[in-house]
Parts: sequence; C-alpha cells; structure tokens
Amino acid sequence: MPGKTLGIVVAMDAELVHLLRAYPAKTTTEVDGWPFHHLEIGRREVIALRSGMGLINAAAGTERLFAEYRPGAILNFGCSGAHRPYIMPGDLILAERVVHHSAMRILADGREVYTGFGYETGGEKMDAAELATDPAWLAAAKNLAATFQPETWPVAAGWLEAMPHRKPVMHVGAVASADIWTQAIDRLDVLHARHQPLCEDMEAAAVAQIAARHGVPFFSVKDISNNEYLKASDLDAFSDFPVAEIGKRAAAFLAALVEQMADEKGAGS
Repeated sequence: MPGKTLGIVVAMDAELVHLLRAYPAKTTTEVDGWPFHHLEIGRREVIALRSGMGLINAAAGTERLFAEYRPGAILNFGCSGAHRPYIMPGDLILAERVVHHSAMRILADGREVYTGFGYETGGEKMDAAELATDPAWLAAAKNLAATFQPETWPVAAGWLEAMPHRKPVMHVGAVASADIWTQAIDRLDVLHARHQPLCEDMEAAAVAQIAARHGVPFFSVKDISNNEYLKASDLDAFSDFPVAEIGKRAAAFLAALVEQMADEKGAGS
C-alpha cells in the first residue's frame, strides 16, 4: 500500500536545484541511473527525482519512483510556456487538471480528433479526456495562494518590454503536456479552444497518468518562463532561456504547500 512518503518529480536539474537549496538532501541514492534525493519538508519525508525532459522520461521516472518508495502522493513542479497573452513570466499555474494534448488521431481529411488518456488501473481499462488533480491538494493550494507572494520576476531575466513590470499572479486551470514546444499563435489558439489550458509543459500529464495507475493523489504547480504570444523564444540556441529563474517560484510554492499539508493529519495519504 502507498505510504506517507511524498514523491516529487521534476524534469531538469535547473528546476530541482531551487528545492534542494531550501531543503538539502539528507542522502541521494542512485538506482539504475535514477537519482533519488531524500529530504524532509515540514514533517514529511520527500523523495525528489529529476526525471529528464519529456513524457517518456517523466513516466519512466515516476514509475520507478513508485516501485522503489511507494509514495502516498506524487507531486510535480517546473517551468512552462503561457497559453494566454495575459500570463507573464513568474506567474504560477495551479493545475486543476492536466491534458495530454498530442494524444489524437489525424484523419484522412486533416481533421484532428483528440483521444485523451488510455491506461489501466486495478486491471480495468480507463479512458479519460483529462485527469483532474487531487481535490484536497488543489483546495490547499488555493488557500495558500491567498497569502503566498512569489518572488518578482527580474526585468533582466527577459521581462517583456511592452508590458508593465508587476508581481507574479497565481492562476488556477489546466496544464497541457506533450513532447512539443508550441510557438505558432494560431496553434496556441487551437489548443486553448480545445482544452482551455493556461500553460504547456512536457511532463505533468505523464506524471499524472502514472499516479492514476497506482491510485495515489497527484498535484502540479508550474511557473511561466515564456509567452510566445508576446515574444517568440529562440529555439535554436535558447539564448533567451532564463535558466536561473525556471522553476524557482513553483518550487517555493510547492514546498510551502507541503509544509501546510504536513500540519494536517493524514493529508496527501
């Protein structure tokens, strides 16, 4: 049976470093190339894993995390790209649901038909257009958002000149995942019309699907690193990618959320 340990899956070292700076690992165990960092947040034992980027890496890492430690909940944080023009770098997205937006059929006439998730749990075949995050974690995140103030995004880290500088804003909505970085504005509009996502990443949906397979709570928080509506990213050299800032605010929020949940008896188990 799943236990009280929390699992946290992050794509990149540049994201995970923010959590480990605040909560240094007591030990790090490498199992077949997977680095499991053992730390404590509040009164909760936490196993943090850097899975690597992409849905396959995230799914494989999350499954191995579960096989090794049987966590009572699986959490995810990291950077993402905005799917609305008003969402700015440093803003936080509290995921109420996740969608695997590249799960589709391309018909002979060019139409796209979204197929959603397909997975098994308890020997039963499950199909879902989207996966909801855990209601207890989401409710706690909304409560925390009322008082939590993320660090302001530095102007020098690529704040968009046409927009007045402001403090980060927290949004609640869908996170869309795929092994895709969407730049084309018309395509962003299609995705928003289809799924209403607030941002796009490459891991959350995979982590959520593995959590669903094992019947454990899942929650994700993302911070925005780029907004293609306002400025196209340099995808050739990534010269404008704000490496020092990505995941920083999401890590701080998730850690505060775990601290809060650790004070509530039985939360996340």
